Amino acid sequence: MDIIAHALLTNLVFKDLPWQERRFAVLFGVLPDLIGLCGIYNNKFFRKRLFFKKPPATLVPAYVKMIYAVVHSLPVWLTVFLALRVWAPDWSILWCAWGLHILVDIFTHSDDSMMAAPIFWPFTNYSFNGMKWSNKWFLLFNYCLLLFLYLFFYP
Repeated sequence: MDIIAHALLTNLVFKDLPWQERRFAVLFGVLPDLIGLCGIYNNKFFRKRLFFKKPPATLVPAYVKMIYAVVHSLPVWLTVFLALRVWAPDWSILWCAWGLHILVDIFTHSDDSMMAAPIFWPFTNYSFNGMKWSNKWFLLFNYCLLLFLYLFFYP
């Protein structure tokens, strides 16, 4: 899923939190992509992604793929979540937004996309072959569904 859709979905899921906490949830909901792709400062890469074209794998450095694997890993997320439950329980609820991001990416990234989410990293690089989020029909459906949900839950 794209970053805007992650932000909208997270805001919707955490709608019952006060705004001060919900904005942190939304931040945690988009951070995996912001951190995971922070090493890509290549103009060609961004132009191709902007127009939904698959950039060549050579434009993605190995360290970016490693960072992306770490921030999209369920075992890494679970480890941090359990630590937060013990030492900072209030933050553990917000950390669930990061987990939501990973769960959504599992089903909205395909193996032929630039980076499929390696959900069990570091144990394996397995990724579920889901729907390609950049598919124009999926994007249309996704945003129409989000619009409907916002109209329903925020009358």
